[in-house]
Amino acid sequence: MTTELISWKLIFQYCAWLFLLSWGLQLVAIQTTTGLDDPAMKWWLAATMLTPAIVTFLCLYFNPILKSKLLWKPSLKLVGPTFLSVLVPIFFAFIVVTVFESLHWGTSKWFTFSSKNITISGGPFLLGLGSQSWLIFCLNLFTTGFFFALINSVFAAGEEIAWRGLLQGLLLERLGAWKGILLLGFIWSMWHLPIQLYGYNYPENPILGSLIISPIIMIGYSFFMAWLTVSSKSFIPAAMAHGAGNGIQEGIISQIQFTTPELYLYLIRVLTSITIGLIFMYFLTRNKSK
Repeated sequence: MTTELISWKLIFQYCAWLFLLSWGLQLVAIQTTTGLDDPAMKWWLAATMLTPAIVTFLCLYFNPILKSKLLWKPSLKLVGPTFLSVLVPIFFAFIVVTVFESLHWGTSKWFTFSSKNITISGGPFLLGLGSQSWLIFCLNLFTTGFFFALINSVFAAGEEIAWRGLLQGLLLERLGAWKGILLLGFIWSMWHLPIQLYGYNYPENPILGSLIISPIIMIGYSFFMAWLTVSSKSFIPAAMAHGAGNGIQEGIISQIQFTTPELYLYLIRVLTSITIGLIFMYFLTRNKSK
């Protein structure tokens, strides 16, 4: 990778095109569909996820100096980060499940836990449903998570080639780890702004969710995604983590039957994201010092 710094002007232009194309498609989707449950909305959102890749490829074509900045090449360094890219989103989901069941704020529709086994009563788990030992359950969970992360990563890669593949490195070179990842997480959250204000992800509190909750969660998660990318020298594990987040993580959390307002879920998500972010920020700074 070249050590030449990319100008702020070019970084700003790149971000501007990312927002222009994405926000444009989101606004068209909002205007041309009957709501978030409209099947056409899913296709619009899938197309939106591919817009960062389009902008990135065009930017690389017109600015060849950026090609050396793109982190994409697969290597053996992918193995460990890819494993964690699936494991951490699963861990995130079960923190939420554990907190809600422990505090009697809600119960999982899919899982019944005991000291000896787990009963899976629903969900697309590849190794089957029913009563399972903890070992088989963990294997079932990871296998299913990896499978759906791989499928979802096809679209997630459309985003991650921009966020972690190119923009992260540009910001880290300019601002350092803390400031660079904070800014990247904020940019990532604002990229979703029109559809989130429309009620996506935060139907009960779209303004609070879009302007406060989402930026905090995505900033925290960005430190994890940054560690995956820096450790592997590729955006591929981040795309897997993004796919796992959209797949197994959201699948498990969506199957909690809540007895509390949605704000309780926001709180646990925020605290969990901050904790994960701090852990991987520590790993990032430790690796830098070494």
